[in-house]
Amino acid sequence: MLTDKSRLEPTAALVMQWALELYTEDPAFQYVSQLDLSSGEPLLKECNSVCDWYHEVILNRKSFIKHLIEQELSAAKQEFQLIFLAAGKSPLPIEILSKNPRKIHRIFEVDSSGMEDKKRLYLQVCPELTDKLRCVTADITSPDILSVLEIPINGYCHDMQSLIVMEGISYYLHKNDLQNIITRFRADRENIFIIEYMIPYRYVNPARRQIPGDIFKIIQDCCGLSAVTSYTKNELGTLFRKNSGDLIASYSMADMELNRTGANIYFEKPDDGWIECAIGRTGTQPL
Repeated sequence: MLTDKSRLEPTAALVMQWALELYTEDPAFQYVSQLDLSSGEPLLKECNSVCDWYHEVILNRKSFIKHLIEQELSAAKQEFQLIFLAAGKSPLPIEILSKNPRKIHRIFEVDSSGMEDKKRLYLQVCPELTDKLRCVTADITSPDILSVLEIPINGYCHDMQSLIVMEGISYYLHKNDLQNIITRFRADRENIFIIEYMIPYRYVNPARRQIPGDIFKIIQDCCGLSAVTSYTKNELGTLFRKNSGDLIASYSMADMELNRTGANIYFEKPDDGWIECAIGRTGTQPL
């Protein structure tokens, strides 16, 4: 096992600390045990001063995205290739692969940094899974992203159905970047997107608006970001229709909490939340 833990950036460490209780089973537990999350402690204290139950948002989001992926894999009659954009150090890919190996041809994790380190962690923690894992260093907004995935060492299959996962990244992208990503992964066959996104504050219960406003201000200040991008489900539907597809479903934080816990405690109504998840498909209609 590793002697030196892999140190995460503050915001990544913050999110991982919020989500830790999800990772109780191997190989995710062993993997997360090799991460140094100490850089997130100051942010965690600051965010807890805004909302001491914010971890519920992250737990709901992460468990629901896993649920959506496994739902698609369960219904599939053929192998998928999975693409995690802005994958970071998330253990979700190995969670999914360890439980659904027969439905997955290959998993591609793409990020601008940290992928070599993640590959090293996988070789230490779960070497039996690495044949189907590719950690790719690339800018997810690059026009050449598919060319990078298609080089022989990566082995992306242009003719195989893909499931593209975008968690924790849409609010840091320009809207044109998200549109271009969807367009680049459009294919003659159906490709599926799972996108987590923030809704405009005006659609959030006024009594709750300060929570996401203050939390994301803390994160913006830490990362030096000028703005956070939000979407309505109608906007996302338009993006998919422009790419010969459609938005299949969208889910509120109330839906996610109910799915994870069986009750609505923190999010009784859809407008009590500010983060949603959507499933979209491209290639379902002729161009």
